[in-house]
Amino acid sequence: MKTLGARSTRTITRCSSDARAPLADIFSILVGKEGAVKARIHVTLKQGILDPQGKAIEHALDSLGFKNVGNVRVGKYMEVDVNETDKVKADAAVKAMCEKLLANTIVEEYRYELTACNVKRETKRLRIMKIGVVVFPGSNCDHDCQHVFKDVLGQYVEMIWHKETLLAGLDAIVLPGGFSYGDYLRTGAIARFSPVMGAVKEFAKKGGMVLGICNGFQILLEAGLLPGVMLRNKSLYFICKDVSVKVENAATAFTGAFQSGQVLKIPIAHADGNYYTDPVTLAAMQANAQIVLRYCTPDGKVTPEANPNGSLDNIAGIVNAEGNVMGMMPHPERCAEAVLGHEDGKLFFLSMLESLKGNKKQLKMVGAG
Repeated sequence: MKTLGARSTRTITRCSSDARAPLADIFSILVGKEGAVKARIHVTLKQGILDPQGKAIEHALDSLGFKNVGNVRVGKYMEVDVNETDKVKADAAVKAMCEKLLANTIVEEYRYELTACNVKRETKRLRIMKIGVVVFPGSNCDHDCQHVFKDVLGQYVEMIWHKETLLAGLDAIVLPGGFSYGDYLRTGAIARFSPVMGAVKEFAKKGGMVLGICNGFQILLEAGLLPGVMLRNKSLYFICKDVSVKVENAATAFTGAFQSGQVLKIPIAHADGNYYTDPVTLAAMQANAQIVLRYCTPDGKVTPEANPNGSLDNIAGIVNAEGNVMGMMPHPERCAEAVLGHEDGKLFFLSMLESLKGNKKQLKMVGAG
């Protein structure tokens, strides 16, 4: 059996039992100049094959009072874009996918619909960035960062083990929070010698965007990618709480979605967040607008009382002189969804993505030299 949708729906539907038939006339209507076809594929168990999930759902519906429901079948739905201009080849390609992989034709049946789509327009609108999240022994916020970029913002994320020495095709790198190497010796002191850091330095040197969060910030300091050092909190206690921070520079690649002076509510969780540098370096950072975030009161006043850890000049986040490397002690990945109570942190990640989309510079494969 073969069903052809009306032209107004611009859709062709085929089933696994269809006889092969010429499609030239139909595809001449559906396929535009770019020749892109979207296949929507449905796979279900054949009639007569036990479907335990379907039965379970059927019983559940019955218990809820839906007595007129029966023969529930649970299946799989997939979408595939086929960049093919030949009318018959596009149909044959989708059919071959179903026969060879997507469906087990011994026990499953499939059907699919072919619809014209515009690949170039979709690609521009939905441009996906490739974000690398480095995983050190002791990292514990790596999957949080992955979740925000991948599940919240729909980007591609590659988890990079610390022993890697080659970084290929990345748009940005994140060094996440945690306790790399148990924070032995000093926070970040051992992680800076991980094999991956040579490649991270080279990536940053070529202009690649690097964000260090909490322990990641500490690692960037130890590696010399950012100026200064981290000391123990003034209280000598581990601090885990929401704080207020003020955006001092909204013109960076990491803060472009904010307004200058905007106050954010964001969590911290550290024992070594007391930032320090020498007076000459501090003056240069102030002159270059490298101080991006400062601890403040909820109404935006930068006071000693608002400083949770004793950090010099209430510093919570900084960038390098070139503006492509940022370190921050607060955890934006822990407040990037409304379900977490507030989502001020999401704007840091959105700022990065918007900056990347506007940056036409392509970074090639880099290694540790």
